[in-house]
Amino acid sequence: MKLPISESRFLREYWQQKPLLLPQALPGFSSPLSADELAGFAMESFIESRLVAQSHGVWTQQAGPFSAEDFTRDDEWTLLVQGLDQWHRGVSALRTHVDFLPRWRFDDIMVSYAVDRAGVGPHFDRYDVFLLQGDGFREWQIGGHCDDDTPQLQANGLSLISEFEPIDTYLLAPGDILYVPPGVAHWGIARGESMTFSLGFRAPSIANLLAHRADNLLEQLATTSLLEDVPGLPPGRPGEITLEHIRNAKDALANASDALDNYRWFGESVTRERASEADDFLDFQPPLIGPCVRLSGRARLAWTAQGQHVDVFINGETFEVSSSAIQNLMALCRQEPVELAHLADADETLLDALVDMRVIEDCDSDGR
Repeated sequence: MKLPISESRFLREYWQQKPLLLPQALPGFSSPLSADELAGFAMESFIESRLVAQSHGVWTQQAGPFSAEDFTRDDEWTLLVQGLDQWHRGVSALRTHVDFLPRWRFDDIMVSYAVDRAGVGPHFDRYDVFLLQGDGFREWQIGGHCDDDTPQLQANGLSLISEFEPIDTYLLAPGDILYVPPGVAHWGIARGESMTFSLGFRAPSIANLLAHRADNLLEQLATTSLLEDVPGLPPGRPGEITLEHIRNAKDALANASDALDNYRWFGESVTRERASEADDFLDFQPPLIGPCVRLSGRARLAWTAQGQHVDVFINGETFEVSSSAIQNLMALCRQEPVELAHLADADETLLDALVDMRVIEDCDSDGR
């Protein structure tokens, strides 16, 4: 992806702060799938999809799966298919254009097709998104920053901003990208038939991170560990809990947490896979033949170097492998092909983990 500024400046001045237009970030880009193919995916029961329409100022939303008749309509409608990078190799390959950002922050790629003048209304998201224009043109109106206090209209499962005032307007052509940070109001309107690829980046919930860390520490903490009073605690009045007692307890918790923390809770949390209707469909995986394999679109993979070994996190599970596996891990995260024999020679534990978790596939698979 071609940035109009340096990556370091983007991270310093724009990431999670303010929008940025990236004109011709992917010169010569053409959509890796057609509107008919997108509709076909929306007919599958195990793929999340929805259809948003507007007629005479009334917004409606319908969840998939859909039939061909659902796309024969006269109103202004948009089809949105979630997580298509899990099912289509060409869509999955778009991830590599944002590899300067942490892979563990990447969520999925949503693909939307809209007829002329259609959109999903003015709204804001709680995640970062890169809006890559595929076929056709789409106008994006950008508003101000929003939060939970921003007035919104709830209509058929949609949360639309009731008082939307655009600050900037951009018309995106194929290959253009618009970065929109969390909380910034935006509204995309198709100018003719249009297809957009939304590369979404999630921010882990602090509550979930805290719960996962607590669970991790509790598993290691001996039940016989008791709170000890530090010498010199002053006497209190009968029945009183003093600030010194509370500080002592907080210090004890912090010391125990630091001593026992192996930080695996973070990798497990940010790679944890969301429950999906596709789980049963994915239980079957053809055997690996080789000679090369790649990371599947379904995989959430991250790793942390720990001196002589590497903690590898795959869809919320931890595996300890040799540091000799780092080059293979980096190649897999870049979605590059890796020789199956090379994986086995470098670290059989890693290969076994990848196979057991069903996150690698032959390079010649059809991507579905």
